[in-house]
Amino acid sequence: MTPEASPVRWRASIGLTVGGGGPVSSIVESDHGSEGSAREWIERKLPRTRFPAWIPAARRADGAALFGRVARGRVAPDRLVPVWEGEATPVWHADRAGDQVQWRRCGVEER
Repeated sequence: MTPEASPVRWRASIGLTVGGGGPVSSIVESDHGSEGSAREWIERKLPRTRFPAWIPAARRADGAALFGRVARGRVAPDRLVPVWEGEATPVWHADRAGDQVQWRRCGVEER
């Protein structure tokens, strides 16, 4: 991390995975000043998030899933395009359960 990095932020993201261990794509992200704020954002947004139009209904039945994630990190602004640098800390994963969100704490993810 560079000395010019921003203060600690919590990045909330809603992602899409296709097939159990398949590729993951981020649909939308939002940075927050606290873990609680990031989790609240996921709890508001994830239940209402729809699959992108390019995922056909048949593919959704084959294991496409939307999920939420909250990770701690910083933005390194010293590059042409500022880059998010996640910290080596556990992350929160959220799964949709109807109009509710179920949270689970996961270990440190590899970068």
